[in-house]
Amino acid sequence: MNDSDLIQHIEALLFALGGGVAKKELAKKLGVDESRITAAISTIKQETIGRGIVLVDDGREVELRTAPTTAAKIEELGGEDFSRDIGRAGQEVLAAILYRGPLTRAEIDFIRGVNSSQTVRTLLMRGFVRKMPNPKDERSFLYEPTTEILSSLGVVSMHDLPEYEGVRTKLSALEEAYKNKEASADENPA
Repeated sequence: MNDSDLIQHIEALLFALGGGVAKKELAKKLGVDESRITAAISTIKQETIGRGIVLVDDGREVELRTAPTTAAKIEELGGEDFSRDIGRAGQEVLAAILYRGPLTRAEIDFIRGVNSSQTVRTLLMRGFVRKMPNPKDERSFLYEPTTEILSSLGVVSMHDLPEYEGVRTKLSALEEAYKNKEASADENPA
């Protein structure tokens, strides 16, 4: 299959399936190496710039969605409220997962300082996050953002989020400072 055919097949599959599809699954379904899928996805992203559809990529899955610039017209024509309110707790959990994730529920609870079980469950039900097995601990899951939330936020990848790299860097520094403080307190108990 040449590159042009591969692009057509990916677009057709994404359109027909109507949801996010894992890159590995695309490679398997189309019988090509995942690196070819990645290259084709990059081409599709470039070709949809300035068009009515975009390819949303959350790092694991890709999905064809309407372009963020068309949201107001779609909402007006459809008469449906696409800006579902998830509340402050939902925003906090999403921010943690988007800028620091993937995270376990315990890590989300630690960041927020409260139990987040119900909020995570709500976000799962709305399709904004998905859970996947935690390779470090089979008793827990990791939560990561979906193409649904990226599309709702009007971005095509997490790197398009406001100040993404800067926030991640600051969060890593804060986490490291906290770990150092904890280690120091363990060494010098009062």
